[in-house]
Amino acid sequence: MRQFLALLLLLSLSVSCKKDSEDTNQSQDPNVSIENLSVDPNFDFRTETDVNLTINDADTYRVKYTVFAAFDGQKEEKVASFFPQGNTSQIKVVLPLFCKRIKVERNANGAISVDYISINGNSASISYNKRNGKALNCAETLYAVNGQGGFYTIDVESGNYNATALPNLVGGGSIACAVDQENEIVYYNTGTTLRYYDYQAGTFHVAHNGNPFGGNYPRMEYNHVDSLLYLAKNEVMYTLDPQTNQVVQQFNIIGLESPVGGGDVAISQDSTIYMCCFSGLYRIDINGTTANATRISAENLPFQPTSMAIDRNDRLYLATNDANSQLIEMDKYDGAWSVVNTYPHKINDLGSYKCAIQDLSNTDTDNDGVIDALDDFPNDPSAAEATYTPSDIGWGSLAFEDLWPSQGDYDFNDLVVNYRFTQIANANNQVVRLEAKFRIKAIGASFRNGLGFKMDIDPALISSVTGTNLTENYINLDAKGLEAGHNSGATIIVFDDAYDNIPKLGNGLYINTERGQPISVGNEINIVITFVNPVDPSILGSAPYNPFLIIDGIRGRELHLADNAPTDLMDPSFFNSIHDDSNPGSGRYYRTENSLPWGINIIHEFRYPEEQKPINTAYNYFNSWAQTSGASYADWYKDNSGYRNTGNIILN
Repeated sequence: MRQFLALLLLLSLSVSCKKDSEDTNQSQDPNVSIENLSVDPNFDFRTETDVNLTINDADTYRVKYTVFAAFDGQKEEKVASFFPQGNTSQIKVVLPLFCKRIKVERNANGAISVDYISINGNSASISYNKRNGKALNCAETLYAVNGQGGFYTIDVESGNYNATALPNLVGGGSIACAVDQENEIVYYNTGTTLRYYDYQAGTFHVAHNGNPFGGNYPRMEYNHVDSLLYLAKNEVMYTLDPQTNQVVQQFNIIGLESPVGGGDVAISQDSTIYMCCFSGLYRIDINGTTANATRISAENLPFQPTSMAIDRNDRLYLATNDANSQLIEMDKYDGAWSVVNTYPHKINDLGSYKCAIQDLSNTDTDNDGVIDALDDFPNDPSAAEATYTPSDIGWGSLAFEDLWPSQGDYDFNDLVVNYRFTQIANANNQVVRLEAKFRIKAIGASFRNGLGFKMDIDPALISSVTGTNLTENYINLDAKGLEAGHNSGATIIVFDDAYDNIPKLGNGLYINTERGQPISVGNEINIVITFVNPVDPSILGSAPYNPFLIIDGIRGRELHLADNAPTDLMDPSFFNSIHDDSNPGSGRYYRTENSLPWGINIIHEFRYPEEQKPINTAYNYFNSWAQTSGASYADWYKDNSGYRNTGNIILN
């Protein structure tokens, strides 16, 4: 490493990262350090892949498809929604490489069906025959209760999440409720009494006295498949027949991390059981008398959830243990979350009312030909559905080593940027605009780096680009907001100085990559690319397209992911200098002699290594993934047992 620094100084390149000593930690394979790791020159280091989905449908009246990445049939992540175009429809989605199945939810005039489809290579397909299911009114409503006797409905369908007060609970306050849609009742309990509310009649009743806990139910859910209540407290779960008040089975919950208190139980439409407690979100798999808990969220939650519910679109909601509770939407794939509303009262539990038996409303507020119940953008006549990368509320990550063309220390924390791309399309599945969100997660360097991405499309298709943050006056834009001076493609510069997009901390530091130092998250940057006319999504390519770093304000010194071609403004003299082993004539770019890259795209929120800790000392299976060209441990970046060496990772 010292030789590397000396060489760097001789070449008059500024040192960006703090590289003062050699790292002595070893990866799981002690014989291969990151510098000597040799990989197949054709391995592209992608953690994601494009999958083409084909749907054949004999009946497309008022049909909408919602597509989820499905992991082991248990966890799902929403990636797209679209409408049929004739009897055969196709869509391309970006999925993690380890994903082997797609979940398709078909909403036909409110009658919802769910199917899981295997991915074969890079394609998947399903066919539907004509189905004569009854139409449903799927106006989403959550029921909420609290320990002070408060009782509310929350409007989920409209997206405003407003709460409406119902009559106070009879019998006192409750910290648990569950909805039995078939019998149109909401169960709740007060002390040792199980009660219910008939929401059609608007009346309260006593179901039974006495319960397995001898007190309040802290977690409760109704399972429409077996007609049982699922009750849980700390590390014990019961199933109870609400008709007889008899315990059907008792389970010990294995695998919860501390703290195990609080939280709730919720069951999705495919009968998967989810549980939250103060330590995070879990999937529950019942095996005999044991309920095995697998944590979905990577770390303990920064709030205390007291309740959880899942709606008909498989969106998961939590409410927090506050005097003014927050309603939070959470991604069931990785625990990513977003606050959607805050209320002037406490919420101690939620239950989801999904559908009532009557026809969908014909209301089409924006007159785009798509009824509001099926329209992702009911007030926008130009838009009706969306495709997401990596998901509707999840984040992907770009991580760079910025000493290129010098090797660096492979901690991949010099710049870490989260992203989420959303293609917004009209009722004909033609894209009208592209929205891209970015936020800086880490700066482990002193270089003033910029970030851009290139799309291989004709710039004439774009009418405007807004939301970029340029502060250093070395980027030239055309009238549309695209970077000027390019002969091919459309180049968008997100920001030209990372430091101008993060809050400065009180000690004079910004985001820090050393353990024990303050950490902050950058401001969210929202880019909107509007097209002159709606465009076919197939011509746009796949997000995050061709992202690149502009190193230390030198416009010609741009760093891309492995084998991604530079823009027209790249200075080619950097190629084949120091440790770079590019060969533009053969399409080889931004690799070392051992074919290692300087940048990686992770289709997940990346917990980056601590300063001077190479990525393979933080992630125990990085070497295996790279050496097998992605065949082994395609999910190396996850929080599975044994995957991470958390002592070398900044868990912000």
